[in-house]
Amino acid sequence: MDKKEATRVAVFKVIVYIIFITLISRIFYLQVINGEYYRTLAEEKGRKFINEIAPRGEILDRNGQKLATNVQSFNVTYNNVKSKLDNDEINKVLLETIRLIIKNGDEAKINTPTFPIVYNSGSFYFDFGSNDYEINKKREKKFKELYSLNENLDARQTFIELGKKFDILTSYDKNNLNFKYNMTLEEALRLMAFRHMLQESKFSQYRAIYIAKNVAKKTALAIEYYRNQLPGILTEVAPLRKYPNGEVGSAFLGYIGKIGEEEKDYYSSLGYDLSRELVGKQGLEKVLENNKELNISLRGEPGGIEVDVDKFGRIIRETARLDSVPGDTVVTTIDLDLQKVTEKALDETMKNIRTGKIKTDAPYPNATIGAAVVVDVKTGEILALASRPGFDPNWFAEKGSPPKELIDYLWPQNGVYGITPLPTYNYATKGAVSPGSTFKPLVALMGLEEGVITPDTIIYDKGVYDGLPGFNGACWIWNEKHRTHGPVDVAKAIQVSCNYFFFEVAKRLGKEKFYEWANKFGLVSDPKTGESPNTGIEIEESPGEVANPQKIVKSNVDVTLLNIRENLKRKYGIYINKDTAGYKALRNMLISGQYDENLLDSIGILNENAKKYIKYEMEYLHTDANKLYQILNAAIGQGYTDLTPLQMVSYISTLVNGGYRYKLHLVKKVLNPDGTLKYENKPELIQKIDIDSKYIDAIKEGMKKVTEEGGTASSTFRNFPIQTGGKTGSASVDKYLKSKGRAAYGWYVGFAPYDNPQIAVAIVIYNAGHGSYAAPVAKAIYEQYFGLNKSTEIQKSSTFDH
Repeated sequence: MDKKEATRVAVFKVIVYIIFITLISRIFYLQVINGEYYRTLAEEKGRKFINEIAPRGEILDRNGQKLATNVQSFNVTYNNVKSKLDNDEINKVLLETIRLIIKNGDEAKINTPTFPIVYNSGSFYFDFGSNDYEINKKREKKFKELYSLNENLDARQTFIELGKKFDILTSYDKNNLNFKYNMTLEEALRLMAFRHMLQESKFSQYRAIYIAKNVAKKTALAIEYYRNQLPGILTEVAPLRKYPNGEVGSAFLGYIGKIGEEEKDYYSSLGYDLSRELVGKQGLEKVLENNKELNISLRGEPGGIEVDVDKFGRIIRETARLDSVPGDTVVTTIDLDLQKVTEKALDETMKNIRTGKIKTDAPYPNATIGAAVVVDVKTGEILALASRPGFDPNWFAEKGSPPKELIDYLWPQNGVYGITPLPTYNYATKGAVSPGSTFKPLVALMGLEEGVITPDTIIYDKGVYDGLPGFNGACWIWNEKHRTHGPVDVAKAIQVSCNYFFFEVAKRLGKEKFYEWANKFGLVSDPKTGESPNTGIEIEESPGEVANPQKIVKSNVDVTLLNIRENLKRKYGIYINKDTAGYKALRNMLISGQYDENLLDSIGILNENAKKYIKYEMEYLHTDANKLYQILNAAIGQGYTDLTPLQMVSYISTLVNGGYRYKLHLVKKVLNPDGTLKYENKPELIQKIDIDSKYIDAIKEGMKKVTEEGGTASSTFRNFPIQTGGKTGSASVDKYLKSKGRAAYGWYVGFAPYDNPQIAVAIVIYNAGHGSYAAPVAKAIYEQYFGLNKSTEIQKSSTFDH
């Protein structure tokens, strides 16, 4: 190689080295020196995916009429497409957007997030949404940890520290707070709530949060007009849950709401957008939200759009779309027209009771609560289920919470049980109360099947029952008129509701047989597992049960414990704190009936006389619960027997259909989003009870007489074109409740038509005074179901019933 060529090679090598060094230096500069900047820029400028919520599945009645559906609405969202938030930028964007929405008249549509700091009457307070002190303290600690705040800060101090972090405070002192952007305190609280929501969702930065929901079209257009000045703000056309019948069916439909603190982990694991999605909170909306057991999902599958964004977080263009998949369509067993009639009849009947239209000389002004259930006796399908008063699920559909002015109505804080209505409480499935005389047909069946009476057995009503020493129960006619029913057979006893007759039947049956038959009808807890009875309905229920020793013990244990605590303190100087493990252990010992001296020693009860006293109280508690008089009271639907309308309609249905106890259900079938059948709910037989048809006929005969001349519901069903059977019941309340304005529960149970029963009904009205006053609701139900005169007004009923 000559000198000239060597020089060229050397020069080339130098050039290569220089290029290489330059590239290395540039890479070092880009990745090390300015690496964070360019990583952020790359994240913020590129292609992002923004979720879209799927339409919830529709809920239909058995005939395809819509109970819950979806309509299109305009929403305003903030899409956090930037990995880092600049305080000034995000504050201005959110504040200007909120002010623009208010300017266009849609302030009520702003979806202000739940924020744990509130301002009221000149002071700041924490509100973590629970009545439990320990839960609130845990949530407060978690909230402060999110912002690395001192755990000892009060609400005002916490607000100030957050104001600094979010850069919305200009100055503050003991009495004044001054904010940037000419904000008011109200605006600052709202802005801080949105900032808190963004902070909570910071690990899901490409998910949107709602600024406002269901805004007017002009508001949406105004937002679009200013969109380039509001980076991250979008308007979307999205599904909004709609209940076209208002409050009709609210008892079983339920409502949707925001995902609560205690639910976040669960729904996050299922892929829910915690900041935007609403979930079922009650009724079918809740149990079918994402039901793995039934393979039903009202939620659907979310979709979304893929977009290009610039470095300012502004969306340049939409590049792709993934369509969401609607949730399953649920066809219920409900007949919407019958549901409407049932609710209307309950409302009108209660009004007539309150105003004295039914009984002019003795109105019952607190008859404001009622429930009714209608069931197909051959399938267990629930045709109507009403709880009054109801609520409009649309109140929750926009924001997941009702307007503030409705909070006290929906969840009254200071009320009287049984007088103050609870609109979101389902009295049909959870309102277990004494059924009164409506329980007597089942006791008649028990006696007939066990052979302690026959259809022709005559029992003489003497007024005051004398068949059990120490028991002084009497027939209602003796208490009210100092008369007796004289000699009665089973049909007559049902017709005139003779207490004396059913006292005697219960005595002849004995405890074992009484509880055995109650268990067959699903009206007591499982004697082996202790599991509560249930009807099988898909939505939440809190069933009651027929009086039995275990229930009676549980009903009285707290009163017994109160007496024990007071006596131990007064006589022996021993104090037992209610909030201790020892107290709970003592309570469990009393319930079990198994005396444990070692347990007493462990909780500091060492005095021998004190131990003997506790043992005596425990033995008395169980002895009394097992006494025969308990089932005599239970035989007339009083004492410790409490049942829901749902349980009552189940028992009547089972009785008149020949002993077939079906699982009660609301879901008839489920359709895929394309309309194909996904699931069909076939009638499910829980138990076949062997019942002699002649005994059913005897009981039905008595129930028919209830609706005929001389019966307790005769004035309602006189000249009714279809022969029916029924039973009225007035379940009394104690003197203390009467002093608070309470009156007897008015019950009516029945079936129709008489010869070949198709439907059964159970109705209860709180503080109605008498069971016959509830009968007009059954009449209206029959008129609708059998296509009779639908315009007939609810008849006045004045029969005195017990």
